[in-house]
Amino acid sequence: HHLSPPHHFPSPPAQGWGDYPSRRRHLSDPGRPVGTGGPHGRFDHARGTPDQVWIAGGVGVAPFLSWMRAIEEHPPPGHVDLYYAFTGRPAPFADELTAIGAANEAVQVHLIDSAVDGRLTAARILAGSSIDSTRLSVFLCGPETMLQDLQRGLREGGILSRHIPREYFDWR
Repeated sequence: HHLSPPHHFPSPPAQGWGDYPSRRRHLSDPGRPVGTGGPHGRFDHARGTPDQVWIAGGVGVAPFLSWMRAIEEHPPPGHVDLYYAFTGRPAPFADELTAIGAANEAVQVHLIDSAVDGRLTAARILAGSSIDSTRLSVFLCGPETMLQDLQRGLREGGILSRHIPREYFDWR
């Protein structure tokens, strides 16, 4: 898939392209047209139940960062627990997310450094919620393996599959 007309992007910085070292070299050719897949328009907290959990893993924080930055204009329908899982400090945007959460009583931000706190699991998320799991929406964006494990655990914990939307960001 190519963008039409082709757009040319400058070479990326030496760091900051995530966990895709084999693709980073391929994508960094100056003048090479690139495209990305996603977002696809179905990832919208307004479509969820009143009480929600947002789970971001690494660069998967991007859609949630947008939602948090626009929270005054587009508030969630009820209470939100945002879990941001990362490895090592400092986590990008953690200070901004925490500040937005502190200013909005409907949102609680949970920073999970897997190097210190261990992996984020569905059991941990469900234990931290006082909401009946059948009335809870869980939005996911992050590494594929993490999302598969969480989806399976959330379904086993009583979350309906239709209440577990996830966003896809794919390099093409």
